[in-house]
Amino acid sequence: MKAGNFITIFCAWLASLSLGQAATQLPLTIETLAGKAEAVVHGKVKGMTCKRDATGRIFTEVQLKLTETLKGKPSGEVFRLVHGGGILGGKRSRSVADPKFKIGEEVVVFVVFNSRGEAIPVGMNQGRFEVFRPVASGEAMVRNPFHGLAKRNDGRAVFKRALGQAQPLTLSELKRRIRRAAK
Repeated sequence: MKAGNFITIFCAWLASLSLGQAATQLPLTIETLAGKAEAVVHGKVKGMTCKRDATGRIFTEVQLKLTETLKGKPSGEVFRLVHGGGILGGKRSRSVADPKFKIGEEVVVFVVFNSRGEAIPVGMNQGRFEVFRPVASGEAMVRNPFHGLAKRNDGRAVFKRALGQAQPLTLSELKRRIRRAAK
């Protein structure tokens, strides 16, 4: 195989990996997320626990130390939400659309409540916005797979730019849009 053919095939394969998520999810606007959400919370990830339900499915419970409630009436200082997937006893279960959380990170999460009263992110990973502060400005910015600037190592960056979705999004603008949509 010629080097040029290999590079072309390799690049096509890489593109298919990053476009796979876009093919499985329709982007939801911030206003749609806010309209569907029963609660929207802002906080820091305090802890995570992987568990197995009665049917054997693995899920993760995430505990957030609340900074602010933007919609709804969550009570208490710690807010719990669940999402599918996780690692339990050496067994890993996950989907590309599952939200990813890290202990210590700051997030804004749009949730609905299931029949058991558990909070679940709206639109899977679309309902989770990472909050970050660039060194240059220090202003709080947010991003998810379809909104805000992509991380440098994010394979979806090209796709976001192609759709015109790679625009900076501040935390204050996200809050303003949530409050406007919740009226």
